[in-house]
Amino acid sequence: MSPAEGTPGTIVSLSMEYLVGWPRVEIGGKMMDWPQLKLLAANPDRKEVPGEELVWIEDKILEFKIPDLPPGNYMVTIHDDKGPPGDTVYSVLETTAYVIFPPVWPFVFRSNQAQFNLRVLPVK
Repeated sequence: MSPAEGTPGTIVSLSMEYLVGWPRVEIGGKMMDWPQLKLLAANPDRKEVPGEELVWIEDKILEFKIPDLPPGNYMVTIHDDKGPPGDTVYSVLETTAYVIFPPVWPFVFRSNQAQFNLRVLPVK
C-alpha cells in the first residue's frame, strides 16, 4: 500500500491479488463504493483498460482518496463483493457459476475482505 499515511484527499494505491468482485472500501465508519474507487491493471501493458473491463482473475491496483476523517490510526477494510452492491440475484448467480466450475474454487472460497492500517494526518 502506498502511502501508509496521508491527509484527507490523498490518493492511496493498494495492490490487490485476485480481486474477484465489486470492491468497497470501509474506513472510519465511511463506506466508499464503485463510483469513488478506481481499478487499474497491475500489468503495465493493460494500464489503459477501464476498470470495469479488467479480467476478474488479473492482479489490480485499487485506488481511493482518504475521506474527511479526523487525524488518527484507522483500520481500512476492502470488501470484495460477489456482485454489484445491493443486487443479491446477481451475487447468487455469479457465486453459483463459480461453484459449478472447480478450478475457481480457491478464489471463491476465500475471505471476501482484506484489512490494513492507515494513518490519517492533520491537514496543514
